[in-house]
Amino acid sequence: MSAPLQRPRIVDAAFWCWLAAAVALAALGLLLALNKANLPVFLRGAATLFVVAGLALGFLAGRTRAGDSRYRRAAVALALALVVLLAMFILVGGGGILWVLPMILTLAGAILAMRPTAQEWFASEDNP
Repeated sequence: MSAPLQRPRIVDAAFWCWLAAAVALAALGLLLALNKANLPVFLRGAATLFVVAGLALGFLAGRTRAGDSRYRRAAVALALALVVLLAMFILVGGGGILWVLPMILTLAGAILAMRPTAQEWFASEDNP
């Protein structure tokens, strides 16, 4: 019987990118949603959506780091959907330059999680 493979550093890097993006999304979303200024409903709704998406991304990132490939696929799908939503929010809603950081971190995590080294590790975890 062979020893289980050690988690590659690229999976850890994807986790930390997603975790930083999740914290940034939740923090920026809370700042925007709880702002006392008279903001349109669209901005408050988008901010609430980003808080929930940040929490979901953090959860999925943790499960992905544990080695479950189903959660990796879900995290990548959520990350790519978030990148599109953040890009539209920045262009349409005037989200500002601060929203670019979680967008880049989310995309970087998705790219890292799909690299061949990570895919081999997840495949070996699924088929012992």
